[in-house]
Amino acid sequence: MDARVIRFMPLAVVGGLLVPLLPAQPAVPQSYTLTSTSSLALEAMSGNPVEAKVSRFGPREFVDATVAPQAGHSKAIHARHWFDLVAHKVYTLDVIQNTCSWMTYTAADMPVMYDPIATPAPSAEELATLNKNIVRRENVNGIAANLTERSSDQNKSRIWVAVNGNYPVKVEITFPGAQPMVMLEVKELRFEKPAAALLAAPPNCSTQAQGEWTAEGMHLHFETTIDAHGSGQVDLKTGKATGDATVKSGGRRQ
Repeated sequence: MDARVIRFMPLAVVGGLLVPLLPAQPAVPQSYTLTSTSSLALEAMSGNPVEAKVSRFGPREFVDATVAPQAGHSKAIHARHWFDLVAHKVYTLDVIQNTCSWMTYTAADMPVMYDPIATPAPSAEELATLNKNIVRRENVNGIAANLTERSSDQNKSRIWVAVNGNYPVKVEITFPGAQPMVMLEVKELRFEKPAAALLAAPPNCSTQAQGEWTAEGMHLHFETTIDAHGSGQVDLKTGKATGDATVKSGGRRQ
């Protein structure tokens, strides 16, 4: 098994980049389950969208992330993450390789790359800008949402924000000359308590991965089968696309 070292600069892939623009509800719900497709998640480094099943209750959250293989150049990915805001840890299990490790988690809330409901609250100025850009109300998989649009010379962004709760339920980016890309879409959402067994940390997961997982970004070492070259990020406030990432083989720490 190859050990891969992935550096995400400054944020993991484009995870966490919803923060600058998307409004959060005054008090984030503490009990819910959701299913989404996302190109913001860590596993999206493979080049394929991630299906994420999220279960949260209070300070603990379980994420089951899967990526379907693409013919010719990628493999299936199946990872599970357990986030614990009390213990300040995140456990990660590679289901296919059957390897598990944990690392320090320092963010104040759950990672928005998987859980858009945990998006931090915006400033008054950001919220005012968002409200000015509301085009109309639409339904996204049973969720009433306000569609907002912004354009720049770099791209056009469309964000659907839930009417009740102000959390993003769909994000779409279009670059000049390209087809629209759906970066995030919440497929199903239920405000109910998940099964307690889902939230329990995995047994016999005592290996600590080097680095930490923060709200701003990551520097982590882990074993995986992801093959990727390069990455990017999209600032939904400015529309600017920047970023970098490297993937290296070998067990040497960097």
